[in-house]
Amino acid sequence: MVCKDNQPFTIVENEGFRNFLKAIEPRYKLPNKTTLTRWVDDKYAALSGIIREKLSGIENLTLTTDMWSESMSMRSFLGVTAHFGVGSELFSITLGVSQSNERHTSQHIAEMLLNTCDEWSIDKDQISAVVTDNAPNMVKAVELAFGKKHIPCFAHILNLVAQNSIEQCKPLRELISKVKDVVTWFKQSNIASNELRKSTSDETKLIQQVPTRWNSTYYMIERFIELREIVNNIIIRHKNAPAMLHASELAHLSSVLQVLRPIEAATKEVSGDKYCTSSKVIPLIHCLVLKIKPLSFDDSIAKELQSLVLKEIQKRMGVIENVTPLAIATVLDPRFKKMHFTDPLACSAAVGKIKDLMKAAAHNTTKDSESSELSDKNEDNYSLWEDHHKLVHKSWKLSKADDTISDELAIYLRCPPTL
Repeated sequence: MVCKDNQPFTIVENEGFRNFLKAIEPRYKLPNKTTLTRWVDDKYAALSGIIREKLSGIENLTLTTDMWSESMSMRSFLGVTAHFGVGSELFSITLGVSQSNERHTSQHIAEMLLNTCDEWSIDKDQISAVVTDNAPNMVKAVELAFGKKHIPCFAHILNLVAQNSIEQCKPLRELISKVKDVVTWFKQSNIASNELRKSTSDETKLIQQVPTRWNSTYYMIERFIELREIVNNIIIRHKNAPAMLHASELAHLSSVLQVLRPIEAATKEVSGDKYCTSSKVIPLIHCLVLKIKPLSFDDSIAKELQSLVLKEIQKRMGVIENVTPLAIATVLDPRFKKMHFTDPLACSAAVGKIKDLMKAAAHNTTKDSESSELSDKNEDNYSLWEDHHKLVHKSWKLSKADDTISDELAIYLRCPPTL
């Protein structure tokens, strides 16, 4: 209960909690704060040992890391989460949240990342990629700690694309501010909230904007337009209510939603934690542009927003095809392959890297096979099929030649993508 509900250890000293337990089970002896702390530490030690053993058997791990500051306490923290697959299942484990008492330099962040890995006995070679918010100090920290294994967080980039586009469009900002005033008034006025609740059969409520999540703005506008008639009928009955938006302003917002809808859909698509999303990044960017670019509007605000969104996408995601792990993941996903690449050089580089990985894997497999053959030869004194086994092994090695690997990859790429 303490861990799941984020309760302080001193809860066992609270009079109300003690009376509650006494009423439920008078015979139970409540532990003191020191005992409770020891129990949690013992539990952590036992569970961390299991997780450490599990991580030791994982060949490839991906880390996600972020740094934030608490405005009230003026403290900074670095969170690190490990992601890995076992069979067809994906797992995520929070390795730690460490407090930082120094400036957020790349060197300091790199040391914190390495300390977290050391604490969990994770070797640097196990780390295949590290995902961050793409801040310069975070990118440099990953490079210092693990080499060139950085991947920008696509969801964070999408958030910036939408937020910056809306922020730069002054007429849209003013419209959103008006909507926000109305929504806030409804939230603060119990009478208006009750009237809204009675007027909607399915308990539909207005949605408030959250500054850190751009799609909350999208949902706020969408719900406001959906309930505009009911909201208007309630507002006109209250003289202290904020001004309702005009028909032309509502039309502007409806057009704006058409520009933002593809970004909202992409945000949902990459927010999954039970399926791989890295192979979807390049196709999603391509599909975003294909959806937004052809849109035609008479509305000046929607036109301006459309232009700003396309510029932000190009600015922040124009070179995303050169991020090697994302490019390889896309090519190796049978749904996409090379279909969504717009840069032929980036696509060619990804295919070349895949060939290198295949050669390295084939070379390692050949070495393992030779070692196994040698051990078998030592054990068998005589075998009539010995020469046959040698011919089979030689044929197998020849099949792993560079030309065969290229042909194998070419056959895969020539096959049509799956749906």
